[in-house]
Order: sequence, then structure tokens, then C-alpha cells
Amino acid sequence: MEDRVTNLPDELLCHILSFLPTKEAIATTILSKRWTNLWRSVSTLDFNDSTYGGDKHSRFIQSVYAVLLSRNLNQPIKKFRLRCSIRPSLLDSDYASFWVDAVLQRRAEHIDISLPFVSPIRVHSNLCFFNCRTLVVLKLKGIGLNLKHFSSVVELPLVKVLHMQTVLLPDCGSFADILTGCPVLEDLKARNLYFTKYDNEREFNILPKLVGAEISWEPLDIFMVKLVNNVNFLRIRDIDFRLLPYGGEDIDMFHNLTRVELVYTGHTHDWLDVVEFLKYCPKLQVLVIKQPQVDGYYTVGELRGNDWQYPSSVPKCILFHLKECYLNNYRGTKGEFKFARYIMRNGRFLKKMTICKCTAVKQLGKPNDIKKLFSCSARSATCKLYFKI
Repeated sequence: MEDRVTNLPDELLCHILSFLPTKEAIATTILSKRWTNLWRSVSTLDFNDSTYGGDKHSRFIQSVYAVLLSRNLNQPIKKFRLRCSIRPSLLDSDYASFWVDAVLQRRAEHIDISLPFVSPIRVHSNLCFFNCRTLVVLKLKGIGLNLKHFSSVVELPLVKVLHMQTVLLPDCGSFADILTGCPVLEDLKARNLYFTKYDNEREFNILPKLVGAEISWEPLDIFMVKLVNNVNFLRIRDIDFRLLPYGGEDIDMFHNLTRVELVYTGHTHDWLDVVEFLKYCPKLQVLVIKQPQVDGYYTVGELRGNDWQYPSSVPKCILFHLKECYLNNYRGTKGEFKFARYIMRNGRFLKKMTICKCTAVKQLGKPNDIKKLFSCSARSATCKLYFKI
């Protein structure tokens, strides 16, 4: 039988290999002589230490070094992905620094690094993540950045995607400088940022190209909200609505927001606060509320919003724009039921109301409560209620 794959052009074979982890791409050398050197020309490098058995630490280090040193400087590395689960005490930060420098010298466009928190990568002042004119995507997780003269090295003119999760920075000003150095940023994730010195007086410049963002409420709170108030999509984790200056001049409405996801990982929330927040999202079309999985017990704080009273006015977005509402990890509390009914009764253009049961709760309220939910009269004639278990 004819080997059609082997007869494909080198460029196409390298493209196919770019979708494989680098370890598996190298393993194709056993197929035939044709495959012996193809992996050296693949523009994507993907390393994950979980695929190395035995002496994981030394084998993984040797493998990454061998691959990088085998490549010519003239061969670009468009994408570099590194997943490392080795304990910080075993990971010499000089290794990672060398690898990053080697990749950046080869005109990297996409860098995605996930290390154990917090691995202290020492970024050199002459060559670092934040002074690269070719990068388009930068994703960092579990990294501690020790930078001198931080504001003088940030220059990322092409970066459109910036994800920073569980990252240690010198101070809030350092993060502000990073964002300032990304003038065309479209997609931002800032979760669990930590600072050696916390200073919340630093202002953030509005990013004109920013379309979507995912943020943790702490520790940047209102300063981060100002930064993302122009986006179309927003995911906020553990927001404390009580700290938002409603009605004041310190915050503008989320006038472009069409989809918002409110994620709660353990913080309590009040349903009336959620409704109040929606007043500042006049064009919202999709509302997603993700509650944490629980074992069936509720804290005093969680019960706080059960007896809330319907407000006298209805947010504009619910009346004229809201099309879809998702309520995840529904536990059957009175507050949840009242919120779902409030949305259905006032959403003139609501098309879909989706309720997803919390799998950690064995029994979801009383059967009559479920019947009441399905019997709620919807304001919209086209509204459909979906209940998922």
C-alpha cells in the first residue's frame, strides 16, 4: 500500500507535527529516514514533564536542552509551550530562564508557560518576556518575576492575548506597566496576582482594543474594573459588589458589555447585589452565574440573599436586551428561585433560561419548588426553560 502521508511535502508534515507534544514528534523518527530530521524544523515546541517517567527531573531538563540546542538560530520557534509540575525546590530557575531566552531569540510569537507556584524565573534586563517585538500571545502561570527598572523594559507592540495567573510581581505599578506596553491587547486574563509590595494608588490606562477579560476581584478591585469597563465579554471571579461605587463618578457603565460571567469560588453573594450590578450593563445579552459546588450545607452568608425583595425598577438590559441566562450549580434555595423567576418575569426578549443542578446536592429542594419554576409565566413568548442534571 502506498504511504500517502510520507509523500506529503515537508512543510505540510511539519505542520502536522506541530499539533503533537514535542516528545511525540521526535518519536516519529523511527518511522523512516524521511522522518529523521523533520522534527527539527517544526515551529512549535510543546514540553510537559508529566510524560517523563523514572527520574522525571533530570530527563525532562536534558530533553528540553537537547531540543533547543539542536535548532539553528535561523529556524523560528513560533510557539513555545512548557508545562512543569516539578516542585519549586527541584526546579533551577536558571534552566527556565535559558529556555525562554533561547525561544525569544528565535522570534517567538506564542509563549505559554505553566510552572509550580511560584517559581522565581529571573528575567534578564536585556532580553525578557516584556521586551519582545514578535510576541502575539503571552500566557504565564505560577511564575515569580524579579525585574529591575521594570517600566523601562516593557514593550509588547503586537501582543493581543495576555494571560497571567498565579503570578508574583514587584508591585501594582509593574502590572500597570505591562498593560501599558500592550497597546493592541484584545484578550486579558488576570487571576490571582500577588505583589511583593501592594500599592493600589497606581492608575491603569484604558486599553482601546480590549474586547474580553477575565479578572479576579482581589487585589486590584476598582482599578481593574476601570480597565475593563469597555469590553464586550467579562468574567469576574468573587466580585464584592458592595465595594463598587454605584452612582459615583469613579466608574463608568459597562456600556459595551454583551456577555458577563459571575464566578463564585467560595465567597458569598446577595442576589439583590447582582440585580443592582446589571443596571450598569445596559446592553447585556448573556448572563452566566457560576456558583461553587457544595455538599448540601449553606453558610449564614449564603442564606443572606434568600429573602431579598424585588426592586421597584428593572435593569434596562433585562427589559430590552437579555436573551440568555444560565444559573449553574443550582441548589434549590429560595434566593435562587426568586432570582430565576425575576429574570423570567421581566425579560421581554429572553429566549433561554438554563438551570444546571449542583451535582453535590443529592436532593434538589422539594418537587413542588421545581414545578413552580416550570410554571413561572415568562414575559417573553419565545422563552424556553431548560433544566439540566
